[in-house]
Amino acid sequence: MVKKTKKKSQKKTLKKKKTNIFNRRSKTKTRPKTKSKSKNKIKKFDIKNSADLQERILILSVDRDNDIGRKLNVSGPIIGFKNNLKLATQLILKDPEESDANCIFGALKKYNELKKDYLVEVASLTGHSKENNFFSDKNIIDQLQKVLKKYPASAIVFVSDGAEDDQIIPIIQNYLPVISKETVIVRQAKHIESIFYTIKKALKDPIFARIIFGVPAIILLLLFFIGTKYTFQILTLVFGSFFLIKGFNLEPKISNFLKHTSEKLSIKKISFPFYLAGVFLLIFTLVTGINLYINNSSFVLLERIVYVIRAVLLYFVLCLVSFIIGNIIDLFYFKELYKLGRSLFSLISIFVFSAILDLALQLIINKTNYSVFIYTIIVSTILLYLVHMITKIFDVTNQITELFIGIPVVSKYGMWLGEVVDIDKQKQYIKYKTRSSNNYKAISKGHFIYNNGRIII
Repeated sequence: MVKKTKKKSQKKTLKKKKTNIFNRRSKTKTRPKTKSKSKNKIKKFDIKNSADLQERILILSVDRDNDIGRKLNVSGPIIGFKNNLKLATQLILKDPEESDANCIFGALKKYNELKKDYLVEVASLTGHSKENNFFSDKNIIDQLQKVLKKYPASAIVFVSDGAEDDQIIPIIQNYLPVISKETVIVRQAKHIESIFYTIKKALKDPIFARIIFGVPAIILLLLFFIGTKYTFQILTLVFGSFFLIKGFNLEPKISNFLKHTSEKLSIKKISFPFYLAGVFLLIFTLVTGINLYINNSSFVLLERIVYVIRAVLLYFVLCLVSFIIGNIIDLFYFKELYKLGRSLFSLISIFVFSAILDLALQLIINKTNYSVFIYTIIVSTILLYLVHMITKIFDVTNQITELFIGIPVVSKYGMWLGEVVDIDKQKQYIKYKTRSSNNYKAISKGHFIYNNGRIII
């Protein structure tokens, strides 16, 4: 009996093992079947949630006149919600009246509205300056290309603060379609910026400006020379000069001259006495000329003008010479001798042209003959040519010299990069110190040019 029970138990265990082996085999066989079933299953496809087919929108804010760069020393592109939020906050704290900050906040608001339904990114681009629209637009396009490399958008939502920034839209449309435009303007100033921009643009048009300002300027100045009452003459002189400046767009030149003069007139400089003498001589020239014109009313108008110009010409020449001598002293003091050739040429040119002008005035009132005048012009031309050849010694445009040390280094778009600290004549390269990271970079001769006292990369 015991043997039978043992045999039965052995048979049962063998059956169990067989069934276990069979089950294992069946499991291994059924696995690929389940995989094939899962492959053949069709998932529900939601177009709205598909990143591949979803439209990628770039919300773009543009600061064409580079207020951001001037006020925060930040250059574009500024990409991302957090970066733009930080930028707008810093800008509004720096200048609460800055419209570009409101424009960036408007772009961020649009970002929050569209991010639920689309793939969205926000970016801010900066230009250059109001005076140079070419560099502004070039900077903006270069920055847009950088943004599109990081975020390949399919369309743009353009956010601006007025009519001036809208001028960049046709250029942007060469790269991507602008499907929407938002204008962020302070409510109480609605339409004012667009109207102001239109009037300002019209006044900058040379033909329109000459009609509006130039013609009244000429009439008032003629009334000054023909008028008899001093009060009326002074008024016409003031208003005539104002309209003349506005009509022929002389404001930038005058402002640059006054800025340059104010920088030169510093008591700390060795050249201060020469600049001060130049200012007094200029005032003396103007006052003397006006007095001579008023007190010699018996002369014919043409002879009267010639007499006054010849009388004050020497004082005016001394005024210019005094300024140039002061400038030459500054060149030695600030180690800017690469400009010395230009100053020496200007000094000689003043004497030459004053002599030609004096002879021309004498020719008008028949006090000299044409042969003397022509002979003077020929001699003056030869003299100026010789002076030009001599002053080319200081020309550093085609060579690398120690005169480069201390010169600012800028990009081709006018952005300041650093300052030259060292040169190598043998290897023909310059070394400059960067502004942001204080690192040193070397540039070979073929990769930069010298222009107007700057190294342009």
